[in-house]
Amino acid sequence: MIRIGMVVRVIYPDYARGMEGLIEAQESNGRWLVRLEQNPLNHQPESIILSLEESDFEVIEQ
Repeated sequence: MIRIGMVVRVIYPDYARGMEGLIEAQESNGRWLVRLEQNPLNHQPESIILSLEESDFEVIEQ
C-alpha cells in the first residue's frame, strides 16, 4: 500500500527514470504527486513535482 512520505524510484517518464522522490499526496484522480530530489530538466537545486500513475514508480523505502 502506498502512503505519503514513502521514497520511490521513477520508472516513467523517461527523462526522470531512475531518480528518487518522495510521495507528497494523492490526487482525486488516483495519481500520486512525487517530489523529486533532483530536478531532471535543468539540474538546478529547486525540486520538481510529477503527477504519476502507480505503475510509473516503485517504492524503495517505506
